[in-house]
Amino acid sequence: DQKEQVTPRRLAGGQHVVQLDAEGIYQCSLTGLIFEVTGAVKITYSLLSWSKYASLVEKPWIVGGPLFDVRCDSAPALTSIQFPHSLCLGG
Repeated sequence: DQKEQVTPRRLAGGQHVVQLDAEGIYQCSLTGLIFEVTGAVKITYSLLSWSKYASLVEKPWIVGGPLFDVRCDSAPALTSIQFPHSLCLGG
């Protein structure tokens, strides 16, 4: 898949916003998030802290990567989001 790199505009409070004007697959140059869209859409997103949500993760599950808040002004146009993966190779 060909992904077009997009650089988001930074907003207050650590938020990012991208305005995607056409159908395609786009990758955020800062976060690695990949958005697949069928038309024009504005996506606003930010990285959240696990401290507020970690108690919701029950064993045997563990917190294993970044937590994002993603909002879209036209939900039907956003067909998929691919989140970056993380892997701890320590001890």
